[in-house]
Amino acid sequence: MAGGSSLEKENDESTSLASLGIAIGTIFTIETISPVRKYPVHLLGYSEHRSIFISSPLREGKEVLLDKDCTLTVRLLIGKTVCAFQTKVLYRSIQPYTYYHLAYPVEIEALQVRNSERVDTKIEADIDSDFDIVGEWPKPALINNLSKTGAKMTSPYSLGDKGHELLVTLQLSVSGMDKRVCLPSLIRNIEVNAGVEVGHEGRYVVGVEFVNLTDEQRLTLSTYIYEHNR
Repeated sequence: MAGGSSLEKENDESTSLASLGIAIGTIFTIETISPVRKYPVHLLGYSEHRSIFISSPLREGKEVLLDKDCTLTVRLLIGKTVCAFQTKVLYRSIQPYTYYHLAYPVEIEALQVRNSERVDTKIEADIDSDFDIVGEWPKPALINNLSKTGAKMTSPYSLGDKGHELLVTLQLSVSGMDKRVCLPSLIRNIEVNAGVEVGHEGRYVVGVEFVNLTDEQRLTLSTYIYEHNR
């Protein structure tokens, strides 16, 4: 792809649902257009060239009704590959439980993300910790670059020592929607800018590694990196 993007198009044989080898239970993210909403659902199965079956989306523990023929964008992560396709609701079944038939995708966009690729950012984040460290929590930080596996950030305050666990909360704009994510992390590197006074932005430069991310969190990061590398 132009511009040295961190995602590369898969070959033609990997653009069908069957060839991707998607396991039953895989988490999809579906996006509705009107109103604009995003929901995680599970793949229940599919009938090739006919339909795919997904669990009912939930909001605050309650089922969300999808109208027949409404258009959806579906995104999922398989290994290091971000996949996306458009579909529509064919049928809503309520027996023996609620699930949906979606139109079988004619074509799937499959793009590979390299773990090492980073995007430069200026994203404000809140940093929290369960460690008994002096100071008020959460603390502010600025995410300077971001990858699937970690981030580099600066803060006016010390965020802990190497090996300490942090919760990095930030807001990402993905597919035109703002999504707030909380990413469990480990501190891997720390630098102190001696020329910057205590309490001033950029005093501490911290590299963190994301750990124990959910499929939905990994998909959000991968999609964000793809969209900002195009």
